[in-house]
Amino acid sequence: MPGLGADALESFPHPAAILDEAGAVSAANAAFSDEFGLVSEDGVHAAEALLSALEGEPGHTVSLPGRDGPRLVDLLTLPLDRPGWRLVMVIDRTVDVHMRSALAVSRQRFKELVEISSDHAWETDAGGNFAMITPKGVAGREGPDLIGTLPSALFDPAMPAPALSPFETPVPVEGVEVWLLDTGGESLCYEVTAVPLFDQGGEWSGARGICRDVTRDRRNRAHLAEHRDQERIFARITSVFRAEANPDDMLRLAASASTHGFSAHGCQILTAPPNAPDGAGLKLAVAAWFGKIDENQPLDPVLDPLLAEDAPDIQMIAYDDWSVLAARTIYAARTVGAILLWRGPGRPAWTEGDAALLRSVAGQLAAAIELRAKYHALFDISRSDPLTGVLNRRGFYDEVRRRFARMQRTPATAATLVYCDLDNFKLVNDVHGHGRGDEALRHVADILRNNSRSTDLVARLGGDEFAVWLDNAGEAAAVARALVFLTAAKSLRVYSGSRNRPLSLSIGMAVYDAASHETINEFLSRADTAMYRVKREGKGHYALAPAAGRP
Repeated sequence: MPGLGADALESFPHPAAILDEAGAVSAANAAFSDEFGLVSEDGVHAAEALLSALEGEPGHTVSLPGRDGPRLVDLLTLPLDRPGWRLVMVIDRTVDVHMRSALAVSRQRFKELVEISSDHAWETDAGGNFAMITPKGVAGREGPDLIGTLPSALFDPAMPAPALSPFETPVPVEGVEVWLLDTGGESLCYEVTAVPLFDQGGEWSGARGICRDVTRDRRNRAHLAEHRDQERIFARITSVFRAEANPDDMLRLAASASTHGFSAHGCQILTAPPNAPDGAGLKLAVAAWFGKIDENQPLDPVLDPLLAEDAPDIQMIAYDDWSVLAARTIYAARTVGAILLWRGPGRPAWTEGDAALLRSVAGQLAAAIELRAKYHALFDISRSDPLTGVLNRRGFYDEVRRRFARMQRTPATAATLVYCDLDNFKLVNDVHGHGRGDEALRHVADILRNNSRSTDLVARLGGDEFAVWLDNAGEAAAVARALVFLTAAKSLRVYSGSRNRPLSLSIGMAVYDAASHETINEFLSRADTAMYRVKREGKGHYALAPAAGRP
């Protein structure tokens, strides 16, 4: 082994061998083995593969037929002091080459993943400017166009900026939302994750991270949140007025709840007359309201576009400085009313979300308005005499008690109670039958109703007894009205069952005196006593009861 000791050869960590001038292996270390295809099956060193590889340029990576497949090695040769002899060293590069190849593949794959993903990779420099960004860029701008620009220049000034810009963050951040303006002026939301960068001296030198366009997701979330808020407001409004049994109070509570639920200045709920035809010319009356509006600016003009033919059911109407949100309330394909909400200066304009919410409220309100109409219809029936259409006993005395209580609170007001009784009415039924008697009763009701004011009350108390409440009428007015009634009652003689016993009217009256402090029962009793006095004294005329406290 010329010029090289055996110990030196074994100390080499890689396969090594000494070849003679003929190319035969003169000596080799233990690493020179069949792992690289350098030993034959019988254990003898075989240099064919090595010599074949040496025919190329030494120092380059070549392939040897290793035991477990081709091995990639670097061959290094050194001449020895004996002519033709040489030292051959085999340095295994298989793992290193494969690792570099895998890394190249991985980088390519990473690049491809970034390009096809929704994420945008970026990096900023020590000045906070974009130093690197993927080609597709952000906010409608391509990556190369953003190099050297400040990310904050893209922020939407109309949206809240993050407390700490992730593009200049000194600490790792994750999921920070930033709103950027695209080239068309549209606001886009990006979710940013970033880590800071530091130089060798520990100084901040920029940031690196990824961002993802989450605009659609955020808008969907906002839509769902708005929808949930509308559901809560709708539930709160409807639960308030549904809990009220009285339909009139129900509408008043609905007006209050709607005002607060919609953050409005006020609300009006209007209803249509019973059985009113739908369409043009429909007249609505205010049934409930909450809040205030300038008396010189009534909301009536708003109803014209709302009730116009083929007009939409929901409208946002500008009315001077007011913004009105109006909706028709429709029940069984018929307009039964409307709801108006208004906002004054300083309040935000109405939105499509407000309109959608009002549409739901109006649907529930329509049912409440229809219920109120039916309630009043039944209430009127329960208070009305079916034969004559005037109030019945119950309806009359309910209203008299209410008005009597009002007079006690305001002593300056006055009223007269008139009791009327037909004379010889039984003879009408006996001679002409009950049908003719019913005609006579309807005629009496017409006489009393046609000669009374809209503020007065006319009632049939039962049988042939009638009553009239003359509102704000003292003694002189009461006597004048009694004479009118008696004059008109002369027309009743056509119903008489006998010429000697004509159908006529007896009237007893009592005037309320607040100074007397009499009770309502005492007041009614005075009028009743006066009427029976007329009956005893010959019928067909009137009597005025003495003042309270006098015999």
